[in-house]
Amino acid sequence: MPALDGLRAYAALVVIVYHTILLFDHGLIQRVLLKTLWQVDASDIWAKAWLSTFNGAAAVELFFLLSGCVLVRSLDTAKGTWLSVSAAFAIKRALRIYPGLIPCVAVTAAVTPSALTWGNIAGNMALWNFDVVGPSWTLQVEMLAIPLLLIVSMVHRNWGVRGVVVALIVALVARKNQEMFVAPLLGQYGYLFILGALVPSRVGSLTASLARPVGWIPVVVAFVFLRQCLGGMDLPTAALGFVLLALLYHDDKAAKAPVLISRVPQFLGKMSFGIYLWNVPFLHMPYLLPKALWSLDAVTAGLIFAVVIVPVSILLATLSFRFLEAPGIALGTRLTNLWGSGSRRLSAPEVAN
Repeated sequence: MPALDGLRAYAALVVIVYHTILLFDHGLIQRVLLKTLWQVDASDIWAKAWLSTFNGAAAVELFFLLSGCVLVRSLDTAKGTWLSVSAAFAIKRALRIYPGLIPCVAVTAAVTPSALTWGNIAGNMALWNFDVVGPSWTLQVEMLAIPLLLIVSMVHRNWGVRGVVVALIVALVARKNQEMFVAPLLGQYGYLFILGALVPSRVGSLTASLARPVGWIPVVVAFVFLRQCLGGMDLPTAALGFVLLALLYHDDKAAKAPVLISRVPQFLGKMSFGIYLWNVPFLHMPYLLPKALWSLDAVTAGLIFAVVIVPVSILLATLSFRFLEAPGIALGTRLTNLWGSGSRRLSAPEVAN
């Protein structure tokens, strides 16, 4: 599914710009991010426009929807008993995430000027916390989602799409009653994984057929900007993300969009996990930035900084994939094959997830 990989590439780059702008003015979180376009002061309209375009929250939600789509699809086609498939899946997910994460946490801790305890560092490496690499909270959610994805796959195998829809309803209730899940973050975001799991189904196919006359680009625009203009749009935004993935999955025209499947977005999509992580050490080194940069407005300074660190982050991500992530993926496959789980190798889209 090349189009989904290309989409993931853009989401990773969006997160970098989002973080670099906020680096130069943390006050934007309260003044801009938590308000709609009509609520911000006139002096912050410029920042709101850029942070709406490079919308980190939308990018993260897209990652979770993609995980639900790709991983449940892989689980549905895996062979073996439910126990063996579950064990193999958990091992492969851990070996997909931790080999790239742990060195990034170590490097970030080494360059961070603030005092960090060994508990902070080890906890972040284990994803018990995200005290060092802040954006790794999303990886904590990905690990917490492993049992949820396994349950959704089992429900789908036994009760079909109706069972997944029921699971989605339960997850939506849990979103407002997060004590239903052991982990509050999973309670907040679990519904996105389940919604993503519906993309390959008949529901996704029907949605794509209905949205085909509109096209995927207007859906992207609505997905990115709706919540910035109107309050209380979290669920409609998630629904638009579902429509977007359904179009890219089921509609041949959308799936062959050059802006998504050309060589550059495909390469960046493959590296997106590392790109998402390896920009973070630079965000912890503000002491290296020239004073002149701090005198600029947050948007200008953030964009300049992003132009500098994006190529370096891509380089580090490429090295991470080659020497850390790919060996971890291969080790996960060898271990599960050696164990004789009987499950087939998970499909290619998981490699880039």
